[in-house]
Amino acid sequence: MIRWLRIAAKATATLAFIALGILVGLFLVANGSWVPVDVPPWLADLTPEPRVQVWLPALIAGWLVATLVLAVLLLWSMYYVWRRRQYESLVARLERELARLRNLPLAEPSPLEDLPETPDPGAARVLAAIDRAVDAEDERDEASA
Repeated sequence: MIRWLRIAAKATATLAFIALGILVGLFLVANGSWVPVDVPPWLADLTPEPRVQVWLPALIAGWLVATLVLAVLLLWSMYYVWRRRQYESLVARLERELARLRNLPLAEPSPLEDLPETPDPGAARVLAAIDRAVDAEDERDEASA
């Protein structure tokens, strides 16, 4: 359902742009004349005359390009804000998961059935030897200090 809808939306947008291009092209061909344009006072230094002749298709295309650039900029900024909010949400979710995992031994200790029923004598000897070695090292450090 969604795939079909996506294909239909892309086809509609493509056909709309083609139709818009044809209409704009026909409009520009039909109105290919020169028109006088008054120069605003703040741009008077750029032109020697206060009134300039401009080709109408170029004027319309300029306005169209400016409008499209503003629309693309607006859409890009909306997309940027949307993606940023997604990333911030992902980071917050990962931070919550990390905090939960850090507290896992306290919140959900391992059940007793995970521990062996009888202690391992070999492991007990190794751990006792490690404890004796640590204690002996501590005593040597205290004696030398």
